Amino acid sequence: MTLDLQAVRRNERTMLDWVGAHGAELFPHGKTTMSPALWRQALEAGAHGITFATGWQARAGLEHGVPSVMLANNLVDPVAIRSLTAFLDRHPERRMTVWADSVPAVRALESERRAIDAETPVDVLVDVGAGGGRTGARSLAEVRATAEAITAAATLRLAGVTGWEGPFGADRSARSLTAVRDYLDRVGEAARLLHREGLIGRSAPPIVSAGGSAYPDLVLERLGGALPELRLVLRSGAFQVHDDGLYTRVSPLREGSSALEPSMRVWARVLSIPEAGLALLDAGKRDLAFDVDLPIVLDAADLGGDAATFEVVSLNDQHAFLTGSGVARLNVGQVVPLGLSHPCTVFDKWPVIATVEGAASPDPVVTGAIATLF
Repeated sequence: MTLDLQAVRRNERTMLDWVGAHGAELFPHGKTTMSPALWRQALEAGAHGITFATGWQARAGLEHGVPSVMLANNLVDPVAIRSLTAFLDRHPERRMTVWADSVPAVRALESERRAIDAETPVDVLVDVGAGGGRTGARSLAEVRATAEAITAAATLRLAGVTGWEGPFGADRSARSLTAVRDYLDRVGEAARLLHREGLIGRSAPPIVSAGGSAYPDLVLERLGGALPELRLVLRSGAFQVHDDGLYTRVSPLREGSSALEPSMRVWARVLSIPEAGLALLDAGKRDLAFDVDLPIVLDAADLGGDAATFEVVSLNDQHAFLTGSGVARLNVGQVVPLGLSHPCTVFDKWPVIATVEGAASPDPVVTGAIATLF
């Protein structure tokens, strides 16, 4: 696997300029790459912090110098709570924001922190959900109860509301866009409720956070004016890397000068052409993402065909089955570049990734490498 760092930097500039123009902040989701080098690069480009999904990921981010982390989940594991609390007490200049979607989640977090006499307060966002979604309080009554529990906790601070719109849309169809807007309006309603009741916004602008990599435009549209004063925080994680599948289809930044660029590819080699129209490549499920789309062949013209003449139809652990009329022009030992879909299930397969210049050329130049922490 290779990563074109020039494309990554262009993507960072595109995304951060776009987010900044709307008065929002960006906490890219670090679980996408779990690469400290890419976290640092995002922060240097202007990101305000990094988001993580689990306690160990958040601890890794803090240990690698991330100044402000958001843990986009309930934090209820006693070991993780104690580990993160101890780190923050030793490094009070660092910040951590976590989510909570219920009174039991708040109590689990607060009881462990009090048990070890936590010194550094932790900011908490109320996670707002909806039926058919993932986590999140399902009613405004639950939102209020969760917020009140946070406010009553001695070691926690209520900082705002949050949510994830991803489960409510599958594409850019009118149906998906309407469902995502409806959900985001629910998050905005929760923010206004807590603001009216004086639970948020008294001492600092409250955080309102949403926005994966598919619908950040709708987050800006629906939540940018949710409150008279707020910190709107997006958490898009795939923009640095982008892809040749899912996010090429659904990202709002996909056309013209504002288009994001796919920066990752896997270089597979033809192992065998056992029958007409079938080639076996030396990359499979252990190397390639396959949860959303199967890989596609890139630079097909350099292989003597076009995109329609090649199709990866199946993956085994260590093999890809490549079919199509273009296979007739391949040779055993030939290199086939593959484009991938959904970066969040790519990087975990590669502990070290080569960085290159001229990724689209027949002979790109390797410039270095980055490590991942999976």
